[in-house]
Amino acid sequence: MSESRPRPQFGEYASPEEQRARIAEPIDEQRAEELGIAPVVPVERQPRQQQEPTLREQTREQAREPGVVQPGAPTVAARRPVAGDRIATSILLGLGLVGLIVTMPGLLDLPGLIRPALVQMGVSGYSSDGLASAMGILALGLQIALWVGAIILSSRSLRAGRLTFWIPLVAGVAANLVVVICLAVAMGADPAFMEYVRSQQP
Repeated sequence: MSESRPRPQFGEYASPEEQRARIAEPIDEQRAEELGIAPVVPVERQPRQQQEPTLREQTREQAREPGVVQPGAPTVAARRPVAGDRIATSILLGLGLVGLIVTMPGLLDLPGLIRPALVQMGVSGYSSDGLASAMGILALGLQIALWVGAIILSSRSLRAGRLTFWIPLVAGVAANLVVVICLAVAMGADPAFMEYVRSQQP
């Protein structure tokens, strides 16, 4: 009968490489050459590039890849401007420009606009031409500033994907309010008009 080897208890039949790997004992190149085996390097002493990438490195690599959504990262949907809002904004800005062009001649000659209106009311002798001219130029300048500001703000709002139609709408209301205020100042400062107002009071 052939003798059978006893069951190994402490790894007697294992190769030196397997034994060294089990006990995680490093073998430098000189010792490995003497034993005629490959050097054994513990995992923690391996070069960084041979180790598995850390969680931070994996996250960084995923962030570099386009279209990769990191787990747990908040997703922000890109907001796109609504087509109807863009059309409404363009129409309102166009109407504002048309209104500005139409009212420009009257504001540049506000005394000539006020005097016929007062004559129809039965008031004659309007004499505040200088103040009316200044108020007309001021109203025109404010209208232009409001329209340009509406264009700038509307463009930025559309690029950001926000609701925009209300910007030229508010600018148009403000422009009309400016004209009314300047016209009221130009008329209210005239003595003939104020005499007419007093005559209408009971």
